[in-house]
Amino acid sequence: MSSRKSSFVCLITGPAGSGKSSVSNALAKRFQRSAVIQVDTLRGMIKGGFVRPYPHNDEVDLQLSLCAKNACDMANNFLEKDFCVFIDGVVGKKLLAQYSNFFNDRNFKAFLLLPSLEALLVRFDSRGNNEELRERTTELHKRFSEKRDQLNWQVINSSDQSLEETVEQIYKEVI
Repeated sequence: MSSRKSSFVCLITGPAGSGKSSVSNALAKRFQRSAVIQVDTLRGMIKGGFVRPYPHNDEVDLQLSLCAKNACDMANNFLEKDFCVFIDGVVGKKLLAQYSNFFNDRNFKAFLLLPSLEALLVRFDSRGNNEELRERTTELHKRFSEKRDQLNWQVINSSDQSLEETVEQIYKEVI
């Protein structure tokens, strides 16, 4: 069986607290051969010169793009061995285009997890108190909400869904 026909890449994006990691990991467990690439882990490999993804500047662009390229290269290695790949990361228009262009000849789908702001903040607050990241999460939710229908991704409002329901919805789209 050809890896180009049976394997795929699934990008899971959304603001912090939307469930990207939980959904990616649960989805991966449904496949015999699968891998999860967490872009935050790749970003954490940068030690000297590391910058946070906000406020935005040229160095942020460079580091985010580099990590997306590394995620693509890793995914490609898994695809060559017929693994299904789930990439977990926060992406906007520019990075989504980078992923889409890299995987233009592959089975690639992107999903935006976008629960309501209220549901997102309840989830976020259950993780502990980080006011700066909470504000960033609110800002990201606003940006994703503005772009939700403008980009080539499937939007999932997981506000009232369990993890399993969200996973099942995406699973049906990728198989």
